[in-house]
Amino acid sequence: MGLRLACAATRRPPRRLDWIGPAGSHELIDRRRPLATTFTVLAGILIVAGGVALASQAGLGGAGGSAPARTSASPTPTGTPPPTQSPPASLAAPSASGTEPSVSPAASPSVPGSPSPSAPSSALPSAGGSPSPSSNSGGFVQGDQGILYQTADGTTVPVPAVVGLQVQIQSGRAIYSAQASNRYGLKTDSYAGEFMPLVTTGQSDGSAALTGGVVLAPQVIARLVADRLAAAQSDSDRWVITLPVDIRSAAGTTVAVSFDRYGLAGWSNTPRVQVRFQGSLPVVEAVPANTGFHVLVEQLGVTRWQVIDPLRLTLPGDSIDPAHAMNELLIYGSGAPSVATDQFFDTPAAVGSVMLNASGDVSVSLVVAGSRADVGPANILAIGDVPIFAAAA
Repeated sequence: MGLRLACAATRRPPRRLDWIGPAGSHELIDRRRPLATTFTVLAGILIVAGGVALASQAGLGGAGGSAPARTSASPTPTGTPPPTQSPPASLAAPSASGTEPSVSPAASPSVPGSPSPSAPSSALPSAGGSPSPSSNSGGFVQGDQGILYQTADGTTVPVPAVVGLQVQIQSGRAIYSAQASNRYGLKTDSYAGEFMPLVTTGQSDGSAALTGGVVLAPQVIARLVADRLAAAQSDSDRWVITLPVDIRSAAGTTVAVSFDRYGLAGWSNTPRVQVRFQGSLPVVEAVPANTGFHVLVEQLGVTRWQVIDPLRLTLPGDSIDPAHAMNELLIYGSGAPSVATDQFFDTPAAVGSVMLNASGDVSVSLVVAGSRADVGPANILAIGDVPIFAAAA
């Protein structure tokens, strides 16, 4: 199946990655019986009828005239309030340099066909991706070495430090803010991100660990990506994936980050990183050197939606271009997108720009028609083993 990617009307047609008593009997009367016998029978019938009438009057007269109400075998308890869900805190991330496309961010998407946002569910995705009830009642505490998240079973997840940022517990959440000496161009004490504790991450040995995840502001993302690319030892290593999902509204539910080779089923085992979550979350621009984005939802096969950088339309399709590897990242998913038609934005977009809202999962692969790259934990922008997610601007 071919590579089919989208382009604007002035370019060649979009190319995308394609991939249930018995009847008749009669009672006979003996007319030969004596007449006295007949009278005796009639008298007996009258006596019985009178007794029944007297008994009926006695039964209806003594209990106030109403039958006792029928009670349920399992009465509904009283005084129990209906369950409620607290809406997630709305934390606006500062905008970065670049052009903001006319797509509304996260909480109130105004993209055509966008579904209404829903409060986070208490269900957690299991290792296989199926939702399961959560019993987590942990919280953040201040430890000797910094802030920790303690789960109900006593597991602790440390909140990682980010150079130039400070982290504090605010209303039960771990919030990053800019220090005066920050190198991101942020004002002192301005919002810079949040630590999300319920994130599991696939490890190199195939296991998964509760690592948490950091959602960072666009300016921070741009600087960390630049540092990572500058430290690359070869051209083939000059790319990194910032997870392009703003998971802040998923507070209280588990987000699972995993790695496998089933990104585009039937398309030669495409390696990917996949983020699984409950509900619908914003998919955001996370490549600082982007040239825009195309959201493809029409005439797709193996995926429900795809997002590409329009620059890849001008690059050779037989191999990955090391100088533009991050422009060849493919973002896609199997859940319902918030748009019903293809969307084109052909101007460089600010990091954090919302491209669409997607439900269930978001995957990222470095793949072109003739080549695909391995994707593992080492290819993800992270602080130690804690993956970094891009915040919506």
